Amino acid sequence: MLFNTLQFAYFFAVILVLYWAVWKWRNIQNLVLLAANFYFYNKLHYTFPLYLIGMITTGYCFATFINSQNNPARRKAILVAGICILGFGLTYIKYSGLILGSITGMAQWQASALGILVPLGISYYTFASIGYITDVYRRKTPLEKNFITYASYISFFPHLLSGPIPSSVNILPQFSKANFPTLAQIEHSVGEILWGLFKKMVIAAHVEKVVGYCYASYEDQNGSTLFLGILLFNLYLYADFSAYSDIARGVGRLLGIELAQNFKMPFFSRNPGEFWRRWHTSLRRWMLDYLYIPLGGNKGSTAMYIFSLLFIFTFSGLWHGANMTFICWGLLNGLYFIPYILTGTLTRYKDVVAKGRLFPSLKELLQMSLTFFLMTLTRIFFRAPNMTVAKGIAMRIFSSSIIAAPIALVVKSVAICIPMIAFEWIQREKLFVLQISRKHMAVRIAGYIVVVILIYLLHKKQNMSEYYYFKF
Repeated sequence: MLFNTLQFAYFFAVILVLYWAVWKWRNIQNLVLLAANFYFYNKLHYTFPLYLIGMITTGYCFATFINSQNNPARRKAILVAGICILGFGLTYIKYSGLILGSITGMAQWQASALGILVPLGISYYTFASIGYITDVYRRKTPLEKNFITYASYISFFPHLLSGPIPSSVNILPQFSKANFPTLAQIEHSVGEILWGLFKKMVIAAHVEKVVGYCYASYEDQNGSTLFLGILLFNLYLYADFSAYSDIARGVGRLLGIELAQNFKMPFFSRNPGEFWRRWHTSLRRWMLDYLYIPLGGNKGSTAMYIFSLLFIFTFSGLWHGANMTFICWGLLNGLYFIPYILTGTLTRYKDVVAKGRLFPSLKELLQMSLTFFLMTLTRIFFRAPNMTVAKGIAMRIFSSSIIAAPIALVVKSVAICIPMIAFEWIQREKLFVLQISRKHMAVRIAGYIVVVILIYLLHKKQNMSEYYYFKF
């Protein structure tokens, strides 16, 4: 069930009425929510809820076992066992093809492994479950004894398929109390949902096929066309993924649950570090809490600091898929940090770029352009099906044909994305693009109406593709 469908709109309208009709009884609310979660997942495939039930039960039991022990060694042993069991399904389903395929005589078994129906969004609720039992082990979050409450948290349908990855410290407590949204929060939610729908149904829908065409016909294209093609994929991926996150936040808030802001206008970043603090922030936070900081972070030597970064980004690549292209994508992102670290120029910016000004300085413009260019180059590997295609595209981009005129199709598609970037630049100091001062009600309503009209006039009705990050 996709967010950008009438089917979801009808489903959510019914759930919203039922959910708030019993707002005085939080346990009943969670039961309604749990039923909605499993109905939502069941509409994707009838076998998916079985896997989800197993994941929820396993996480709940291991957290209970950990909490019942005072002996540090036993607590750690239970934690390790829980992580291994929770992570087994993800590891087997996503990586068995790579592992088994490398062993002689295992081709048939490999085919069987790859033939398994992969539950959508498996990485997200696996990471949420592992994060929860780890936080219970660290005593950062209290044990949730109510199984219905915990199950509602893990299976919460807005973030179930593509995040944001929930934090048990910040999100789980919200499922134990009724948080009826205020009028301001309702309007905030409507604004986020509308902007998310615009990015998905207008921007992403228009450029998706052009991106596919560029990658599929790369052997026939010149360097400038292919560079604009990967630039378009960068913009498409942002429009598609951030759209899901925006709608998830809006839907969650209408149900009284405030999810993390997963994207903070990342294209206005001045270095790779700032970019990754603004892109897919919930995954970054998870990796910081459960991998990077335990490895020592940036507290040790420069060599260990670099090693930790390269490990984290390689892990991030493998998280996306058992493919050499993803490993190269992760490593390249990690390598970008090394010159900044060695020269001591990896500035941790606290404010948005050009705060209080309409235009950036020349230095800021150059910093943003370089960061955007570097991140765009990584998309060669992220989208390519194999290293042969990635190498072919890279060779054409870094050739004399880069100065040739690109085909009109990609130029037109890039032009379609410009309004999205322009609006986000103007509103970069806001929480979301359609956040307008409450003193200007007429302007806000007019903005909402304009976006609705644009969606109606410009969206491609035939394009109902699922969100790109569902596969991860």
